Amino acid sequence: MLVTMRREHSRHGRTRQERRQAYDGGTSRSVERAKSGGMKSIVVFLVALLVLGGAGWAAYSLFVGHRNPLGSIALPGKGPNTSVTIGLTQSPQSLDIRTQSDDAVAQALLGNVYETLLTRDENNRPAAGIAESWKTSDDGLVYTFRIAGGVRFSNGDALDANDVVWSLQQTIQKKYVGADRLKHLVSVKTDGDSTVVITLSKPLPELAWLLSGRAGIVYDADAKYSYDTTAVGSGPFTVKSWDKGASLVLQYNGSYRGEKAKTGTVTLKYFADAKAAVAAMAKGDVDAVPDVPADELATLRSHDDVTLTQGDSYDKVLLGFNSSDNSLFSDAHMRQGVRYSLNNAEIVKENGAAAELGGPISSLDPGYEDLTGLYPYDTAKATPLLNYFIFRAPSVYREMPNGPQIGDRPMKLVYPKRFGEQLGTTIKNQLEQVNIPVDITMLDDDAWQKQVVEKRDFDMTIYSMDDSHDVGELVDPDLFLNYTSSKAEELYNSAEAATNEQDYEQRLKALARQVSSDAPVDWLYVRRPWTAVRNGMTGMPTNMVDEYLPLAGVARG
Repeated sequence: MLVTMRREHSRHGRTRQERRQAYDGGTSRSVERAKSGGMKSIVVFLVALLVLGGAGWAAYSLFVGHRNPLGSIALPGKGPNTSVTIGLTQSPQSLDIRTQSDDAVAQALLGNVYETLLTRDENNRPAAGIAESWKTSDDGLVYTFRIAGGVRFSNGDALDANDVVWSLQQTIQKKYVGADRLKHLVSVKTDGDSTVVITLSKPLPELAWLLSGRAGIVYDADAKYSYDTTAVGSGPFTVKSWDKGASLVLQYNGSYRGEKAKTGTVTLKYFADAKAAVAAMAKGDVDAVPDVPADELATLRSHDDVTLTQGDSYDKVLLGFNSSDNSLFSDAHMRQGVRYSLNNAEIVKENGAAAELGGPISSLDPGYEDLTGLYPYDTAKATPLLNYFIFRAPSVYREMPNGPQIGDRPMKLVYPKRFGEQLGTTIKNQLEQVNIPVDITMLDDDAWQKQVVEKRDFDMTIYSMDDSHDVGELVDPDLFLNYTSSKAEELYNSAEAATNEQDYEQRLKALARQVSSDAPVDWLYVRRPWTAVRNGMTGMPTNMVDEYLPLAGVARG
């Protein structure tokens, strides 16, 4: 079945960060930028830190020691006498959110136990968090954050601007998850106990969004605990217990300064697969299941006490074309002809938990525009484009009774078997309708990595781009697709240089339209996961639930 993707990625042990690096042999655009301009900025930042060395650093440590005299006495509060259980299929291997790049630990802890300098709303936009407000200078180089008053960690320690600076220093120095995208930093400093100022050497228009994710987590510098097995944050919950692979129990945090959790205890119960989680939901053993596979929906639709809601994600599944010079897809007419030949609406219907996209930016990212109209399913438009290519390259074609067909060999569609046989078969059948024969090869992840990413031995491949703000990866000329476009590079650089949100959005729209027009890939669909909730339960998130699951608003009745 097609309904597959996110959970199966996790079961195969390939994290989002690892897959992003694997696509181009570990030299993705984000990593390269961190190695070049980003790392230069970090070096400047770290040199500034060295000024603190020795006694200076000791003095700084004393200054940061602004702690509550209660020390590490927990202030949990009793909270509502209610509990809910949520069924999940990806279990954290460790609770160390600093170093574990898998989505499971972020899903469990981000926004629940650990808070970030800014938070993100249900549409993936930055919003007030530990910083109650922020502003950006006209040149986009200085960000000023006003830290909310009365913030405390769950152990009673006060949280102020010094904790924010220390946490960012730790993230950058120790290369915690998310640090690779924090580029162009010149300085991060306090301006009193309630203000943090970040100065950049070049604009970084996604900085506010980055600080609403792992890169923006604020840790307690003085707390001594095992990050692997517990967590001390300033969020609406604390970690009550963790049984690795089985469950994680979150408890109401009475010292939380914001709107407090509406449930006393939330148990995240982990199952071997989605089928088992859905079975538990049907039996009444759990109250909610995020990301229900489409082939399991019928099981829950037969239960009157369960409500199913479809949400949005930025997990995109693509058909990538090999645009190298010796490939049939080196000519844009061939790529465009194939896009017109694919009936994406049929693919979406078969999936059951997806939507058409048409371009590189999802509805949850800045710069989104509905581009499905650029290459609608239209074999009449496909034919002249494919014929144009045939005219330009007659040596690889021969005339067949039903029209032109590749002469040397079928097109090689090579993709990871976790995407399932049905998706490849649908693509094969659709392309053969326009006389393009396709030979399918499904591989395990490691074999796909070697053949497609390293050797680049393929004509087409299926893969996913499951990160937010990731359009730059497609523009990277080192990506295994071999797509190059000076115009797209120019538009990308222009977007990266934007100094305000409006310009950033407009420039990203222009970039997305250019990339989609060039057709280095066909966007087969963007995942739209289903969430099952027991009737009477409110506040359950439905967007981005695979990695961001804030649960403070969840309540019974």
